[in-house]
Amino acid sequence: MKLFNKIRSAGRKSKFAVVVLALAVGVGVPLAHAEFYPDRPTYDYNKFDPNNLNCDDAANPAAQNGRCGSMNGPVFNSFVNTPSYGDERAFFDGRRSDMAANTNADDIQNVNDGSKEVVLRMYVHNNANTYTNASGQGVAHNTKVRIALPTATEQVLRARAYISADNAGLVEDTADLLGSEKFNVTYVPGSAKLLRGTSQYALSDSIVGSGAQVGNNTMNGDLPGCFEFAALVEIHVKVNVEQKPQLQLVKEVKVKGTAGWGKEVTTKPGTEVQWRLGTKDVGNVNLDNVVIRDILPPHVKLVPGSVRLINTAGDKVQADGPLFAGGFIAGNYVPGGTQYVIFNTTTLDDFSTCEVRVRNIALARSDQTPTEVRDTSDVVIQKENCKPQPPTPAYSCDMLTATKGDNRTVTYTTAATATNGAKVTLYHYDFGDNSAVLVTDKATVSHAYAKDGQYAARVKVQFAVNNTVKYAENDKCAAVVTFTAPGVPTAPTQLVNTGPGSVAAIFAVVTALGAVVYRWYLGRRLSA
Repeated sequence: MKLFNKIRSAGRKSKFAVVVLALAVGVGVPLAHAEFYPDRPTYDYNKFDPNNLNCDDAANPAAQNGRCGSMNGPVFNSFVNTPSYGDERAFFDGRRSDMAANTNADDIQNVNDGSKEVVLRMYVHNNANTYTNASGQGVAHNTKVRIALPTATEQVLRARAYISADNAGLVEDTADLLGSEKFNVTYVPGSAKLLRGTSQYALSDSIVGSGAQVGNNTMNGDLPGCFEFAALVEIHVKVNVEQKPQLQLVKEVKVKGTAGWGKEVTTKPGTEVQWRLGTKDVGNVNLDNVVIRDILPPHVKLVPGSVRLINTAGDKVQADGPLFAGGFIAGNYVPGGTQYVIFNTTTLDDFSTCEVRVRNIALARSDQTPTEVRDTSDVVIQKENCKPQPPTPAYSCDMLTATKGDNRTVTYTTAATATNGAKVTLYHYDFGDNSAVLVTDKATVSHAYAKDGQYAARVKVQFAVNNTVKYAENDKCAAVVTFTAPGVPTAPTQLVNTGPGSVAAIFAVVTALGAVVYRWYLGRRLSA
């Protein structure tokens, strides 16, 4: 019989190569699992014994042939190599509703295109031998079909179909729905039906719940065995593409009178430059109250009256202020809707260098996309006949840190800055103990003090600047360390803030503190 428009190949179904698929229960499974269940014994239609046409040797199963089917009661969808369907174990597939019936597949592609509706189809066949129907042995009772629809929102979803009866084992199969965007599916109420030959029968919407009964001429759950009672079951599901508002903003620039917009132009002072802000609804939902604003960079001046809104309704001049203040209200956009804002500026020469790069920032938002999107474009302004001045060298001694170690050893580290051609050449360390000044190219040095006491160390950094020698030192490049014998109080080592450049004051403070300690210590010894 040629009831069905798709012939299945034997074996398991081939699935689209994704790692994990979303199931109706919301749990992913690896593709290595079988697509139908259970992996059951089969009846091979190609095994035919012309000497046993009636399959009537029930006492001798070895004499029966594969085409006889089950002689022991209902079994669902276990035939292979049938001329009408191929492998019945793979009984669940589908297609988009705007595609031809012969395009049914296990992997239903591009479901969020076209009609955005999918027809899911089940092939239902009780494999009991026709000769067992008369006694009632071959009739399946309370036969139900059920389709578990996925509940997730993803780009790949899996639906699962079940066939069961009170006197037959449950079988199941899967079909996968694939889209270019995330989507979910909902059942179309009233769409479930059973097809057999030229007849069709309405099925209960419970097919996507607890299951719907099927049958022969009446959907009462009683389904006789054999090919003449096989049927197709179909339902329709709506594909709901994930609501994804998305506002696109593109900022471009060009010199007025030239062709072609771009992200950057180079020009000279006194040139009129045009800026274009393109906004588009690139999502799949409407955008309400789109607001566009712009932040003018320095070194350009707005050309009054040049702000325009361009859309399908035309080219209309707008007030200058709103675009550069809270924002210009461009209105509502439908998906694919596009508008442009264009304005002109004149480049200025109010900068000291020969060249300056200015960046114009544009921003846009909507009720559905409240976080502003932004884009930029640049203008490089170059003065004519201008020779750039070399940058001014900068150099400084920034900090001297002291870290005490064992046996009155101190590690000193100097931080210095040298930019725009300046270069550190040497460090002059005065450790404050009348030892010789250490001149080195090392920023970190160690020094051991011979005896206890309080010492004011300082560093002077030597630089090479424009072929001359320069020095830098300041309060931050001095440090006080104290070593005290056991039982002798330690004098304060916190430096007094004496102001910039007063290195001499630091040493005056240290000297005074040292004298106080010495007199206190000497008095203790004389009175002892």
